[in-house]
Amino acid sequence: MKKKEIWILAVLALVSLAALLIMKQPWKKPEEKTLVAIYHQNKVIHTFDPEEDAIYHITGSYGTLDVEVKDGSWHVTNEQCPNHICAGMGWVTVDDMIPITCLPNEVYIMVLENQ
Repeated sequence: MKKKEIWILAVLALVSLAALLIMKQPWKKPEEKTLVAIYHQNKVIHTFDPEEDAIYHITGSYGTLDVEVKDGSWHVTNEQCPNHICAGMGWVTVDDMIPITCLPNEVYIMVLENQ
């Protein structure tokens, strides 16, 4: 092998090693934030972070309802509708992937895609 060929191989080896080290570097991705949306008549009227405890007062087509968020879960309380089915659904989390639906109020609550 000629001296020039050895230098070319050495440079290629160093470039390959540097590329390998850069690719193995644990780059920080921005954290994906999960949001939950409250819809009324198929329009988003409010979004919230399920990790922040709060109570949201929503006005629907039939009356009002409250959405309580606590410890990464949420549920409906104090709703004004005839059957109270949405309150009976209990606490929901991101992992459940089940929307809470209040048909008389035309309100539903579901997880949005990661933002």
